[in-house]
Amino acid sequence: MKRGNLKRIKKLCDERHMPISSMVSAYPELISLEEHVRRYAIDSYKRLLDMGVYLDAKNLLIVLGEYIWEKNVIKPELQWRQAVEAAQELSDYAAKCEMNVLVELEPFSYSLVNDIDTMEKFLLDVDKSNCLANVDLGHLHVRGVPASEIIRLKGKIGGVHLSDNDGTIHNDWPTRRGNADLEGYLKVLHECGYDDVVSIELEFADDPDRIIEWVTEAYDRTAELMDQLKLRS
Repeated sequence: MKRGNLKRIKKLCDERHMPISSMVSAYPELISLEEHVRRYAIDSYKRLLDMGVYLDAKNLLIVLGEYIWEKNVIKPELQWRQAVEAAQELSDYAAKCEMNVLVELEPFSYSLVNDIDTMEKFLLDVDKSNCLANVDLGHLHVRGVPASEIIRLKGKIGGVHLSDNDGTIHNDWPTRRGNADLEGYLKVLHECGYDDVVSIELEFADDPDRIIEWVTEAYDRTAELMDQLKLRS
């Protein structure tokens, strides 16, 4: 991105009192066995960290991707190690930028990190104090993970995504359009001592021409829920 565009983004956000919390992108090539492809993904994340420094962001969110070929042909242990080593390198770089690396929990069957067990193991294997969990509440619901399980990540949570769904598909709907236990999840996060940004994650509005209404609905319903739980400062 051109520096002029970064300046405009920073200026607009500052004028609207909207601090930039995280730099976000998805490079599942982090676990590619083709080193030039994997290096491209790692270096692209590093460029996002550089941009984050200029934008005063606190975090870089990474998406590890899925085991290819359903864990056949290539040993899953090898793909896991590729992801761990990439996260370690990015965490070291992020530390120089005074930023954290957040690991996204994806709800798909072959995602490397798709539940609390795999998140715990991944963070333990990376073993970097600035490599933390991004807890996606909608993803937990799709995986059938109860709110009580979040407590296992206490002290290791760096970010939260909030969306609703019907419990079967990765919908990313506005709050209260589905049946996710968002109230329960938020309560446990509060018990964990999490007191930072909760980001609304939306995808695929039914009518793109009404995207403003879609976003407004998500914000308003989420604000109502958090006010109800007395979780907004």
